Amino acid sequence: MLLAALDQAALTETLATPSHSNVVIATRDRAEVERELSRVRAQGWALADEELAPGVRSIAAPVRDGHGVVKAAVNVTVHAAETSVEELTSRHLPALLKAASAISGDWARLEARPYESASDMTQRVL
Repeated sequence: MLLAALDQAALTETLATPSHSNVVIATRDRAEVERELSRVRAQGWALADEELAPGVRSIAAPVRDGHGVVKAAVNVTVHAAETSVEELTSRHLPALLKAASAISGDWARLEARPYESASDMTQRVL
């Protein structure tokens, strides 16, 4: 989800950086990666079906700031043997999208509040 939110320059730099999680994007065709990220951007959520680790499925949704910029993501992760992709997307995805939207709304409202200083904002967030 976070990769799909990057602009082209940031994406190129990120994909060129070795991963600390041993995820090897270099073995995937760059055009395939671009197509997948385009699809993720269009649908507004991402699915990883045992791509990061065997037996692990995950869906993620973006969290946006008050300007609509993706700043974070929230996800639901399940064991593939216990939860099908169909169940993950039909049962958990609607709740995940609702939660991401609520967090984004809270973020926008927080940014819209007037603050006297950065420390004032930090105190209100904490």
